[in-house]
Amino acid sequence: MFILIIYGAVIVMAIGLVAKFILDYTKSDHRIDNLELAIATPILLFLVVPLIMWLGTKLAVSNLVTYNENWGGYETQAERIVSSCQRDGNMKNYYKGDPYKYEWDTHDDEVDSKGRHHSVTHHHSETRYHNIPFCSEEWTFVVRTTLGDYTIADRNLPDNPNEYRYRAYVSVPDYLDHGTPDFWTLAKHRLDSGNPGPVTARRQYDNYILASQNSILKRFNDSVGRYQKAGLLPALKSNPIHDFYLADRVYFVGAHPSGNWQGALNRFDAALGSMRQGDLHLVIVDANTVTDPDNYMGALMAYWESPALGKDALSKNGIAVVVGTKDGKTVAWARAATGMPAGNEMMILDIQNKLVGVPLDTDSIMGHPTVNLATHKWSNTSSALEQTVLWGQDAFVRVHMGKLTDKGASGYAYLLREIVPTGWQRFWMLFSAFVAGCVTWGICIAHGTPMARAFFSSGSLSNYRSYRRSSY
Repeated sequence: MFILIIYGAVIVMAIGLVAKFILDYTKSDHRIDNLELAIATPILLFLVVPLIMWLGTKLAVSNLVTYNENWGGYETQAERIVSSCQRDGNMKNYYKGDPYKYEWDTHDDEVDSKGRHHSVTHHHSETRYHNIPFCSEEWTFVVRTTLGDYTIADRNLPDNPNEYRYRAYVSVPDYLDHGTPDFWTLAKHRLDSGNPGPVTARRQYDNYILASQNSILKRFNDSVGRYQKAGLLPALKSNPIHDFYLADRVYFVGAHPSGNWQGALNRFDAALGSMRQGDLHLVIVDANTVTDPDNYMGALMAYWESPALGKDALSKNGIAVVVGTKDGKTVAWARAATGMPAGNEMMILDIQNKLVGVPLDTDSIMGHPTVNLATHKWSNTSSALEQTVLWGQDAFVRVHMGKLTDKGASGYAYLLREIVPTGWQRFWMLFSAFVAGCVTWGICIAHGTPMARAFFSSGSLSNYRSYRRSSY
């Protein structure tokens, strides 16, 4: 930041000195005198420029370390909110009707032929119309979750809207949104049966490692290009959220086992996010094609954490699990890694060892963890990932980036002090200093007009002008 302050100081002083030279040379009444130069210089050098660079650096680093991650939660309530509709009320679906005459007066100032001003009143009137609702009520459908409320439909007309006509002789057009959304109905059914559905939300967090310019901490694998060319490296979804709060985090590479894998992983990640703040991604590959599991895992992590993915790289709470299958029925090998370079090593080994030979189906791999809405406690079905990631002896622990003395921290806080703004960010900081310099010296020039100086001077305008001429 110190070098930016130096550059900023050079810029603002160059603006002031160039302006002073030009105005002195042209003998302008707007010249910057020595007193103004003596006042503006320390303000710019010791206050304005350092403040701009300090604030700009803070904002730049904050932007650089901010990344996106997935949070997991679950549904807690499905609510239908009924709103009564009245003429000219707050409603979504209405038509214009019931004409009425609206009258108002305006008062204008007019000048007659003799130059005298008169206030003239003009009367106006026009036909206006009331807003008439189609139905006597509108319905809003909301699903409440542990991660916030989601509006599934806003002020729909009721089921069978013609039965709710506001006026019996005005039918409801078919094109208007009406009825209970299927998505909300399914959520309501799940909650009524005590089996709330999973929820995924996109949130922001700080990642010093991904933002760091220190290449030592970056994952690297020289096989990334080869796997990409062969179509064996799936792209990490930049925004996996769809249908309000569902996500796709299962990737198929040459192997396509049957089953609702996306739905099963959504449920698993709901438990993982709620219990351990984790986010698991599962890659199922054809082990006949991918014959080097360790190298493939390294290439996948190097790709998923590469700068090419920007703010959507695999997050620090991310867990990548790769399973290889030769027959499409059982797991031949398994590998795992997390979004942090250290931590959860025993869990990774457990996944690698305990998934081998497990049947390749959703119940055996991820199970069906369920939450009790009354106690908010989860129960498991003893699947392979439940036993290793959720309830195992070495279950996942979200690793923080603070000091090593912090609970669960990995000691990467020092990286925050090493992160520097990018070239474009430095450009905009120096441009801000340029603008601040223009404004400051512009104030000096504006204060330097004879009238303004006379206002601030105790002498008369003529004496001040004499002073100006004698000063130069």
